[in-house]
Amino acid sequence: MKFKDILLATLVAVLWGSAFVVIEIGLKEIPPIFNASLRFMVASIPFVFFIGRKAIPWRWIVSIGATFICLFSLMYVGMKMGMPAGLTSLVLQSQVLFAVALAAIIFRDIPGMMHGMGLILGISGVAIIASTMVGSGTMAALAFVIGAAFFYGLISILMKLAGRVNMLSLIVWASLIPPLPLLALSMILETGQLNAAINISALGLFSILYTAIFGTIIPFAIWGRLLRTYSTQTVAPFSLLVPIFGMFLASILLDESFGETRLYAAALILFGLALIIAGQKMVDTLRVLLLRTQLPHN
Repeated sequence: MKFKDILLATLVAVLWGSAFVVIEIGLKEIPPIFNASLRFMVASIPFVFFIGRKAIPWRWIVSIGATFICLFSLMYVGMKMGMPAGLTSLVLQSQVLFAVALAAIIFRDIPGMMHGMGLILGISGVAIIASTMVGSGTMAALAFVIGAAFFYGLISILMKLAGRVNMLSLIVWASLIPPLPLLALSMILETGQLNAAINISALGLFSILYTAIFGTIIPFAIWGRLLRTYSTQTVAPFSLLVPIFGMFLASILLDESFGETRLYAAALILFGLALIIAGQKMVDTLRVLLLRTQLPHN
């Protein structure tokens, strides 16, 4: 993986990690499904007038847009039900398992040994952090976020299936699908939408704008381009960095605790990621060096 693309993948993790903190701030005054509807309204309506569809097939726009509806309605409701921002950013990364499993089924993209070891270490780190946060949210809220993780993994597969399309256009136009269905769902299940919209504070407005642009348009467009360039096993594990940034920012801005055990677990995640990125290259280089040392000398 090119160094520039490693930096871009890390930037995506920073943006997504910070978005969880901003979402929790917005949920204090805006109902969750209505909040998600506003997010996609801002992410789509202004931009579709300036960013063309570029002949992207409607099947990808609609399928990714529909998956956005499932992902964000489940995630926002789970957070409103009691899942803290840091814990949500952590649990959502089980999407890596779903993405890799789906890639193995659909693309026959079977993980290699080093990929597999790195993935196991990364997921183990996530599991260790999760074990320290048992009781932070209800089981129902946890189930909602795990459900969201499945659809998160599915989006990675759909982006790869879409092929060589303009990812910024795809994300902008796919963001046009969720607002009305989410609004209808909100009207059925929630109350107080009009009051929240009329009395929205500066922080509430900031949360909508931030999650629309820096939590949706920019990171998903970059993520999609990376998935188009590299295998799912190479790109998907970068999302393991999301809870590191998410939990760090949540501990600073929302006073969520982050103990020594979680720091060790975060280091385990980073080591797993290093194996996935460069592990096979290191093995191949070592093999070449060993072969050279065994060659007969004249």
